[in-house]
Amino acid sequence: MPISILRLLAGVLSLALIVSTSATAEPKLEMHRVGVNVDNGSGWYPAVSTKGSFSVLLPIPFNDFTTSDPSTDEVSHVVGGKSSEGIKFTAVELPVTARTPVDLAAIPKSFSSNPANNVSDVSRNTKDDVDNLFFSVANSATTAHFRYIRMKGTLYILTIEYPNAYRDVVAEKKDTFFGSFKLKGKS
Repeated sequence: MPISILRLLAGVLSLALIVSTSATAEPKLEMHRVGVNVDNGSGWYPAVSTKGSFSVLLPIPFNDFTTSDPSTDEVSHVVGGKSSEGIKFTAVELPVTARTPVDLAAIPKSFSSNPANNVSDVSRNTKDDVDNLFFSVANSATTAHFRYIRMKGTLYILTIEYPNAYRDVVAEKKDTFFGSFKLKGKS
């Protein structure tokens, strides 16, 4: 089904935020922190999810919040921010549900179904029951880089989305952002 990458990314983020389209149950948002602007001295902002089980470094100030869907009792934890240039960094923790693809390889394939999208840099590795999937999706206006991490019962999604004019800016930050993901209490 052909849709723009922005709509598709909005859909992915909506899924990530477990936004219900049901008229009977609106998702609840619990904002923990807004505009956290404390860096670690290197220009990176340590983002520890208040109620989630993860931390990540972000190159911009961020928000920290939790959403819950009363119709399914599913909860997601999010840290993320958007720069003045329109560069978005997001890390989301979701429960694995029946809607979660059994095989993560289905995710980049779904992006490829739109001929306007160019899916590239797909790599995947599994170690100690942790499934890591990396890929990028670009169209004429925007690019997004993804890291999906599936662990027993939990899916983490790290995303960088940006206007193509900022490709070089993001290239300098991508590896640090994706590589900084940690579970709380683990090194």
